[in-house]
Amino acid sequence: MNTSTAHPSFHAATTLQGLLPPHLWRVLARNGITTIEQVAQSYPEKLLQMPSVGPRTFRKIEESLFPGKRYAPPRQAYVVQTDLDQPSRTLPFFRRTQNALRRHDLK
Repeated sequence: MNTSTAHPSFHAATTLQGLLPPHLWRVLARNGITTIEQVAQSYPEKLLQMPSVGPRTFRKIEESLFPGKRYAPPRQAYVVQTDLDQPSRTLPFFRRTQNALRRHDLK
């Protein structure tokens, strides 16, 4: 897990409403994230697991709040059987978004 923090000029209690475009902070707010500190704690794995966060939204959030950082999904050549057996509802979103980020970054 990447434990990087948000841009140093941000305060932990700063709300996202004034820092991000409306569509981005609404996506995060729908998922219970309203402060910079919460985004920093969720970056990148929890953000990628959110149903409303796709590759473009993720990259825009990353560019706005984590300048100079770029998450690179690990390459996985095969699907592990234990991944398929897990009862997690967020795992398909996470895998799909990681694959989309890989494709998006190739362009």
